[in-house]
Amino acid sequence: MTRTDTGSDDGTTGNEPQGEDDKGNNRTRIAIASIGALAAVAAAAAGAMFAHDGGSEGTSTNSSVSTPASTAAEDPCDLKRLADSWNQPPSQRYNETLFANHDAPSVYTQVAGPARSPEISVKGQMSLNIPAGQVLYLVTRPDPDSKDEFGHPGSGRYYPGTPVSPTSSGCWEDDNHSVGYIGVEGISETYLLVLVGSDQAAKFPADRKAKDWDGYSADDWRALTKIDVMNFHVPTT
Repeated sequence: MTRTDTGSDDGTTGNEPQGEDDKGNNRTRIAIASIGALAAVAAAAAGAMFAHDGGSEGTSTNSSVSTPASTAAEDPCDLKRLADSWNQPPSQRYNETLFANHDAPSVYTQVAGPARSPEISVKGQMSLNIPAGQVLYLVTRPDPDSKDEFGHPGSGRYYPGTPVSPTSSGCWEDDNHSVGYIGVEGISETYLLVLVGSDQAAKFPADRKAKDWDGYSADDWRALTKIDVMNFHVPTT
């Protein structure tokens, strides 16, 4: 009887005992097959996640959460949001020596309030190192070249308002400052920010309380020891 050859391609027969080398080869083939199967599963899972995310790396949750923080860091005083309904004064000047190593100050203004008696709101940002013993003070001056609805010109006198304390990001504001009286619409206000000594800053409120006091004249104002920081013009019409 002729025997049928049931051996494998490598020349061994099915009945022959496997050597250590054959067993090692089998184990290697099994390991390779297992690794291939795991890789296929991992690829399928990654494909499902990619499809769920819309196929774009730019839509991750971490990216969308970080955007507001980045915007806040770029505009800590939120001034860009004001651009739609507030105005930047058409003319403003600042002390270039004080801001030589800093960004130029930025200011936005809004005129609102009751009819015929407007109120001015100001929001700004400045990078300024206030020296020890100095106070940053806000002062307003009705422009003598402007007139109210009765034809009366602005007084041209200087009226100290309040100290200004910018935040660590340089943000500052003065909201709802009344220009004066019923019918004052048409008067333009010049805003001034000045540095004065703490003694002078303490005198401003006392002077305002004096009987019949009506601001400082131009001569009185020039006589004060101060450092001009910036000024800008706000029309009420």
